[in-house]
Amino acid sequence: EIICRGRGAMEDLVEDARSSFEQAATTLVDQIRSALVDERTGKNAFQLAVDQAQQFYQAVDWSERWLQALVATECFLLILVLVTRHRTTFQGILFVILGAVIYCAKYLNVYLEQNWSSFSRQPYFDASGLFISVVLSAPLLVINMVIVVNHLIVLSGLVVQVKRAQLKHKAREAAREAKKDR
Repeated sequence: EIICRGRGAMEDLVEDARSSFEQAATTLVDQIRSALVDERTGKNAFQLAVDQAQQFYQAVDWSERWLQALVATECFLLILVLVTRHRTTFQGILFVILGAVIYCAKYLNVYLEQNWSSFSRQPYFDASGLFISVVLSAPLLVINMVIVVNHLIVLSGLVVQVKRAQLKHKAREAAREAKKDR
């Protein structure tokens, strides 16, 4: 009878813990959902971002040649990075060049804001630099991230090669010592 009471008390403890955990989890999920909802529109942050991206895409005239050339150049650069994944020196130089272009984007934006009429039908460039950030800097940052990931993969392979060479050298040294001891 004492064991049965102990078992009942243990089940009550487990049930209390389970209900406390469920309540805490529900509260946490509700807090996360409320944090991700825009107070003005009532939409969650992801849906709001998707809506804004669609509005941006629709506002840009993608038939303009200079925009097509820019997107084509960025696609070419991404393919170039993927094709030259074993040429880390080349990729390192490309990484620095792309970083310099990203850094100079603010200066380029000022120049293009003043001279947009000579190459474009619409004044995309403004003082905030949103347009140049989205169409130039962001894709170049993605390409640079691909280069970084590739370098990490190459470096991890080199670490494995060095460790194997160390282990082989250690094994040879141990074999030499064993021969000397005989």
